[in-house]
Amino acid sequence: MTDYSLGDRGTLRVITDDYYDAEILQVFEELQIDREKVWNGEARLIPEPNNPYEPNSIAVYIDDIKIGRLSPADSAEYWKPITRVVASGYDAIAHLQLSAVLRRRDGESFIESEGLLSLSPAHSLFPLNQAPTQATLLPQGPSMKVLDEKDYAEYLHSILPPSGEGRVILSLEVNALRQPDGSFIDSVEVFHDRKKVGRLSTQMSEQLAPVIRYAFERNKLTSAWGTIRGNAFELSLTVQAVRASELPAEWFEELPNNVPELLPETENFKVPESYEPTVGELNRQNLSKKKRGLVGSFSVGGGTASDSPGSVEVKSGASVENPNRRIALLLGIVGALILIGGVFVVFAEPMLGILAIVLGASIVFLGLFMGRPPMEATSDQ
Repeated sequence: MTDYSLGDRGTLRVITDDYYDAEILQVFEELQIDREKVWNGEARLIPEPNNPYEPNSIAVYIDDIKIGRLSPADSAEYWKPITRVVASGYDAIAHLQLSAVLRRRDGESFIESEGLLSLSPAHSLFPLNQAPTQATLLPQGPSMKVLDEKDYAEYLHSILPPSGEGRVILSLEVNALRQPDGSFIDSVEVFHDRKKVGRLSTQMSEQLAPVIRYAFERNKLTSAWGTIRGNAFELSLTVQAVRASELPAEWFEELPNNVPELLPETENFKVPESYEPTVGELNRQNLSKKKRGLVGSFSVGGGTASDSPGSVEVKSGASVENPNRRIALLLGIVGALILIGGVFVVFAEPMLGILAIVLGASIVFLGLFMGRPPMEATSDQ
């Protein structure tokens, strides 16, 4: 399927911390205790209409690995636009930052993770218009103010959505602007659906003019993402595009137009049943409702964590046995000797003997406490 890059003018948190430990380990391959690792890249948002636990949830995938999901509230908000993309035959793509660190606490190893999607609000994911067919679209970047937009206020008010904010596709063209001294400079003019709506500053024009001419020489117009905001009394228009010096080499090679046409708006979009349970989701009924340890079969050794299909290996520097067992045995022996000695002494020196018996018994109980087997987590902890 073709990728559809979603608007990235916002941040959305991904739920990663309960049923996805084994899959997150697959992404990082290795995690060390208390040393955070970060992954950045493109993630797919896949609607799961048949999720048995959270119907109509939206899963987050890196390649073919499910590493999290949106919260129920976020899934409900983004369900319609994401299913529209999928029903139109595209993969919904957004930039993801995933971080993870291995922790060790109370003799157990577990992963702390966080996922952040660069994702615009649901009502701003799609442009209000389409890019021209013969256009190349600049990658999204910092905002640039469009100047003189007030001269076109009547037209801009006609395209301003009721919400007061919307994304638009703007076209950029270079024209020569005559200066008072008779010289000419490049001026980048901004168009919406072939109607002029303003211009960029002289500085921005100088940077973008060579790029626009490069595309024009190859029979391509240059388009960019923009945002229109306002109300009945005022308006603002901005262009979001990377600086010319930051354009990747592949953009010049491909001159992509990556705003595919979507199905018309409707109440519901039919999407495939795409729920695929993770290792944690398969064991969902057996997991603690609190912070869960790693799911799978565990072995303990060196200082990192790795996984294999169907199991997870955790290396953390402790043995599977209770590490306090030898100390507990030694305390038990010492406590017993003091207790026995107190029994003999109590007949000659009652106070000293009683103190020895109490001390010996306390040491024995301390040894028993330290040598007890680890408690297993239950499903209602």
